[in-house]
Amino acid sequence: MTIQVNTQGSAGKLRNTLLAVAIKAILFSHTAAAQQQSSYTEKQPQQAKDVEVIQVSGIAETYRSAMAVKRGSTTIVDALSSADIGALPDLSVAETLERITGVSGDRFKGNASEISIRGLGPFLGFSTVNGRAISSGSGNRSVAFSQFPSELVNGVVVYKAQTAKLLEGGVSGLIDLQTIKPVDYGKTRFQAELKGNYNPYQAKFSDDNGVGHRESFSFTDNMDTQYGKFGYAIGYAGARTSSPEESYNTSSTLRNCNSDYQLDGGSNCNYSDSNAAAHGGNAVNGDYFFIPNSFYYRQMESKEKRDAVIVAVQWKPSDKVDINIDGQWSERNYWEDRHDLLWDDGRRRITNWSTNEEHALMSYTGESRISSYGEYRVRDEEYKGIGANIEWVVTPNLTLTADAAYSDTYRYQTRTYARYRGNRTYFDFNNSNGKKYPQVTSVYTDLDEPESSAIDWVSEVQDLHYFSADSQARSYRFDISDRINSYKLDADYVFDRGFFTKFSTGLASSTHKHLNYAEDSETLSTASADRAQMLQNTIDNCAMAFPQSDYGDDANSPIASWATFNTQCAYDTLTNGTVLSPDPKAPSSSDVDLIEDVTSIYAMASFYTQLGSIPVDGNIGIRQVETKVTSSGVRSSYSVEYDDNGFVIFHNNDDVLEFNTYKNTYRNLLPSVNLTFELQDDLMLRLAGYSAISRPDMWFFGAARSIGQVNADEEFTTVEDALKNNVSALGNPYLEALESDNLDASLSYYYDDDTMLSAAVYYKRFNAAFEEQSSFEDVVVDGQTYNVEVNGLVTIKDDSSSIKGLELTVLHSFKWLPEPFNGMGIAMNYNYADSSFETPEAGSNITDDVLATIAPANIAGLSKHTFNTQLYWEDETYSARLSYKFRSEYYKPFGPNLAQTNRFVDDTGSYDLSLGYKINKHLKAKLQILNLTNEPYVEQRVAHEAYNRIEYSGARYFLGLKYQF
Repeated sequence: MTIQVNTQGSAGKLRNTLLAVAIKAILFSHTAAAQQQSSYTEKQPQQAKDVEVIQVSGIAETYRSAMAVKRGSTTIVDALSSADIGALPDLSVAETLERITGVSGDRFKGNASEISIRGLGPFLGFSTVNGRAISSGSGNRSVAFSQFPSELVNGVVVYKAQTAKLLEGGVSGLIDLQTIKPVDYGKTRFQAELKGNYNPYQAKFSDDNGVGHRESFSFTDNMDTQYGKFGYAIGYAGARTSSPEESYNTSSTLRNCNSDYQLDGGSNCNYSDSNAAAHGGNAVNGDYFFIPNSFYYRQMESKEKRDAVIVAVQWKPSDKVDINIDGQWSERNYWEDRHDLLWDDGRRRITNWSTNEEHALMSYTGESRISSYGEYRVRDEEYKGIGANIEWVVTPNLTLTADAAYSDTYRYQTRTYARYRGNRTYFDFNNSNGKKYPQVTSVYTDLDEPESSAIDWVSEVQDLHYFSADSQARSYRFDISDRINSYKLDADYVFDRGFFTKFSTGLASSTHKHLNYAEDSETLSTASADRAQMLQNTIDNCAMAFPQSDYGDDANSPIASWATFNTQCAYDTLTNGTVLSPDPKAPSSSDVDLIEDVTSIYAMASFYTQLGSIPVDGNIGIRQVETKVTSSGVRSSYSVEYDDNGFVIFHNNDDVLEFNTYKNTYRNLLPSVNLTFELQDDLMLRLAGYSAISRPDMWFFGAARSIGQVNADEEFTTVEDALKNNVSALGNPYLEALESDNLDASLSYYYDDDTMLSAAVYYKRFNAAFEEQSSFEDVVVDGQTYNVEVNGLVTIKDDSSSIKGLELTVLHSFKWLPEPFNGMGIAMNYNYADSSFETPEAGSNITDDVLATIAPANIAGLSKHTFNTQLYWEDETYSARLSYKFRSEYYKPFGPNLAQTNRFVDDTGSYDLSLGYKINKHLKAKLQILNLTNEPYVEQRVAHEAYNRIEYSGARYFLGLKYQF
C-alpha cells in the first residue's frame, strides 16, 4: 500500500501547500464562521441578483445556456446545453464536444470519436452520465459516445478543474453528459424527428442508392398530484446509416533496411554495416529506409444499425424530497465488408530506392505477390445503464443526497477472412504527397528486362485466375464485458452567517468488473494439391463484380477495381466443411479479468467574502481515494522432472489450466482549491489549484505469466536457475493511478447575455509515461512457489513531465446590427498546448542505433493547436451555421502494445454546414452537411511521408423534419 503524495520539487510543494490549506480550512470552518459578524445572505455575489429573463431559441439559446453554466459554476467549466431534450445542434455528442474550447476528437469512420481535453489523450480523461461513471466496450477507459445519441441528450459539461465533490479519474478533465429532469423542465412536450441521410460514397455501390435514415422521438410530461409533483420523459433514437471508406494502408510492422538487392543480394531487405548504402562506415550514418511488411488498397462498405432509449422519472412528493430515476439502453450493430488488393511481400528484393531526409521511402522497386483479400467483420455492442437519486432537505440548512447506479457494456466482434494470392512479380512504387494514394507504376516479371517483361497488371488483377498461387481462410472473435456498480452519499450543510457558506462531505464506492476475452483465431491453409480446384470453385460460386464504381477517384488511385468475391461464400468454399470456431472465452494468456473496488470520501468547504469591493467566493477541499485491484490470469503449467544427470526438465501440462490472482491496494489524497473573483459585474477571474488522478487502461492490468520451456540440454540443476530470465508478464496488476498537480486561471468578460470573451491558462505536472521493467514476484511451478524476477512488467516511469496551455473563447451575437444582419453570431475557440512529455520510438523491428536517432512523439492525443469556429445566422424562420474544425498533428498509439512504432495523425481540418427552416411553430426542416470538402484522414509513422493510412469517406448529407408541440 502506498499513499501517493509527492514531496519532491515544485509540483510536490504545490500539492503539500494545497493539502495544508484544505485541511486547515475545513477543520477550522466553525471557528471562522463564529468570527464572522455579517450574514451570508447579506453578501451574495452580484450574479445571484434577479436578472431579466429573455426567451430565446435555436443556436443563440445554446450558446447563452453555455455562458450561463460557465458563469454560475463553482469551478472552471465549459458547456453546451439546452433545456430541451435533443436540442443539441450536432449529429453526435462527440461532435458537440468538439465545439467546446480545448476539446478535440479523433476521427473514426468519418465521425468524431475518442475525445481529448486540453491536449491530453483519451486515457487521461474521465466521462460520466449525470455524474455517474460509464462502462466501456473496449480495453481502455475512453467512452464510446455513440452510445448516447445527441437526440436524447440535452447537455454536456466539461469540467477543466476539479473540486473535492467531483468523482476522481480525469487528469485532463471530466465530461458529464446530462439528461432531462421532467419536473424541473416544467413543460409537456412531444417531439419527433426524421432525417434522411445521403452518402455519396455509399451511392457508388451498384446495389445501393446511398440513402439511410435516423429517427427519434421523445415525450416529456409533468403533473401535480395528491402525492406531489410527478414527471416523466421517454425518448427513442434509431439510425440506419453507412460509413464506406476508400483507403491506402500499410501493415502494422515497420522496420529499417539499407540493403539494395542488385548491389547486396539477399531476399528480404536487411540492415548491415556491410551493405553498400553504409559507404564503408556504420549503417546508421549512411542511407537507409523504413519499410512495412505489406501495403494495400482497400475498398470497404460499412453499415450501422443503432437503437437507443432513454427514460427519466422525477417525483417530488414535497418541497423537501426530490427523487430521480433515469435509464439508458442502446444497441449498436455494424458490419464491414472489406476487399483489399494487397502486396504481401513488402520487403522482398528492394532496389532502386530513394528517401527523403527522414528516411521515408519516396520510390523503390520490389518483388511481391499481389493478393485479393476479403474480410467480413461484424460488431455488436449493447449498453445498459440505470441510476436512482434521492435528495432530501432534512432542515433548511441540511440536505442529504443518495445515489445508486449500474452501467453495463457488452461487445463482441467476429471476422471472417479469405485470401487468394498470385505469383511473385516485380513492381515500381512511387510515394505521394499524403492527399493522394502512393502509386504502383509498373509490374513485370524480369528485373533486368522491365519493359519487355511488363504485364498489364491493372487488367490482370480483374480476373480471379490471376490469384492462383495459394489460398487461406481464417476466423476471429473477441468478447468484452464491462460493468460498474456505484453508490454515493452526500451531505450539504448551509451556514446562516459567517465566512463559510456551506460544508459538504460524502462518500462514494464502486465496483468495476472488466472481462476482456482476447481475440482468438483459427486458420486453414489450402493444401497445394487442392488450390486449383478451390480457386475454380470460388470463381464458379463466389466471384462477383467489383462492388462499386469510381473507386479512388478523389485519391488518384492507380487502380479502380480488381477481382473480388463474396467473402462468406469464399470462406465456406475454402473450409469445405471444416469448422473453424475460435473461442475467446477459453482462457488465454492475453485475457484480462479485472476487478477494481474504489472507495472515496471527501470534505469541502465553500466560502464567500469580499476583498475590498471585490466579491470572492470559492471552495476548498480534500478527497481521499482507495483503489483495490484484483486481477486473475493464466500461467504456464509445468511438471518438474530431472534427467539422469540431475538436469531440470519442464514438462508442459497442455490439458491443465493454472491461474494467478494478484491483489493490490493504493491510496491517493487529492486536495483542491477554487476561487472566483467578481472583479466587476461583467468580469470574473477564476483560479484553481488541485491534484487529480487517472487510472491506466484496463488492458494493462493482465495477470497472465508466461514461463518458457526448459530442456535438459540447458543443464539447469535447480528450478530457481531454470526460472531466471524465463518468466514474462502479460500485464501488471500492481499499476497505480497517474497523478497530476494542476494550476488554472481563467478570465471571462460577459459584455451581455450573448457576448463573452474568455482566456485561460493552465499548467499540469504529471507522470504518464509507460515502460517495461522487471520485478520479483512469487511464481508457482508444479505446486511450489518461487520468488523470481519477472520481465516485461508495464510500469509508469518515475519521470515527471508537464503541459502548459492557453485557451481563448469568443462568443458574440451581432444583434446590434440592422435587420437582417442582427441574426448573425460567431463562436470561436482556440487552444494551444505544449508539453515536455516524450514517447520514445520503440518499434520492436527497428534496430537500436536507428531508434536512438528518431525524434520522440509527444503524449497521446496532444495537438499543439486546435481551433474551432462557427459562424451562424438565424431569425424567426431561417437559420444557417458554417463550422470549421482544425487540429494539428497528434500521436495515436496502437492500443496497449508498447513495441509498436509511433503513429501520427496529420493536421486535419473540415467544414460542416447546417441550414434550418421553421415551417410553422411546430415543424422545422433542417439540412446538415458533414465534411463538406471531403478532407482525407491521413496517418504517418516514424517519419514524415511514411504514410500508414490515407482514407477518404466523402461528405455526408442529412435532411430532416422535426415536429414539436
